[in-house]
Amino acid sequence: MTLTPPIADPFGLVGTMLAGKYRIDAVVQETEMSVVYRAAHQLWRRDVAIKAFKAQSLGDDARRSLLESFVREGAIMAELSERTAAVCQARDVASVLTPRGDWVPYMVLEWLDGEPLDCVLERERAEGLPPRSVARAMRMLEPIARALTVAHERGIVHCDVKPGNICVLEDSAGGSATPSKLYDFGIATSFHGVASAHADAPLAVAFTPAYAAPEQYAADPRAIGPWTDVFALALVFLEVLTGKDALTGDTLEELRARACDPGSRPTPRAHGVRVGDGIERVLARALALKPEDRFAHAGEFWSALRHAATERGREATIPFLLVRPRRAARGRWLLSAFAVGGGCAAYTMLTHWAHLSHIVGLLR
Repeated sequence: MTLTPPIADPFGLVGTMLAGKYRIDAVVQETEMSVVYRAAHQLWRRDVAIKAFKAQSLGDDARRSLLESFVREGAIMAELSERTAAVCQARDVASVLTPRGDWVPYMVLEWLDGEPLDCVLERERAEGLPPRSVARAMRMLEPIARALTVAHERGIVHCDVKPGNICVLEDSAGGSATPSKLYDFGIATSFHGVASAHADAPLAVAFTPAYAAPEQYAADPRAIGPWTDVFALALVFLEVLTGKDALTGDTLEELRARACDPGSRPTPRAHGVRVGDGIERVLARALALKPEDRFAHAGEFWSALRHAATERGREATIPFLLVRPRRAARGRWLLSAFAVGGGCAAYTMLTHWAHLSHIVGLLR
């Protein structure tokens, strides 16, 4: 058995107590901007996540802006998580002076027993597992669509929807009502013109290129809207469905070219996956080059996708189709039967046998 080495603790917080109640137990993740710790609430005896932001090298003005930004992120997550279980809960924000003398702002979040979707997909690819069906992909991402729908109804755009910001919960395979949750609203913005200038400013540079909509490359915050999240959610759905990166490229310019190429949109068919014309059309619209050609918000997109998937399921259950592919023998025609779900086909065959026999008789 290979043991995973512990992640280094850049702030030296493991083993300390924050705010007199959060015991820091371990580092679970480190990114460019933050360090995530697993901690235990000593009064409630429940695990929590502590997201500590890297601000040591910032000046006073930058620190103040960062503090305002993450307080705002916490407020957004708290508001949305009250309306849907599909958003990770934010429970507190504060700052601490570490044993090394570093000022560190942090956010207290609910602890999620699960794994980021990007890690899940990477592991499944490494193990050679087949990608998910349309139905399984939709079940996994249904809560994410619900979370974005609630956000869009509140005038909030996430702006960084990607597998790394989606947690697949451990009990998702067991039929959990919420198999996944959305988090990290750090660069979220308003599309109703009520956000402050400092809130919108990061959008010019802060996004993940592999999941960015064409308008995010334009460095114009006014072009950002719910349709931006629709584009990203469609890319995530495509990745879960195909098991491949929806957009490929080694550089920012290559990814930008892929996202903005009017002649080649990243739909299932472009990835060699057949999902039926209805689902193909829905995803093609969600991934349209121009924002005005996409669905207006996540709710509209997901409703259309659900309808297309339902229609695809109905088409798949048509039990019999008479065709004339070739003569089997002189004066006879072949009767092809296409059955899905054995029992249904058998029932249809028995109940309509007399009618089918009559048709065959006419063809002789």
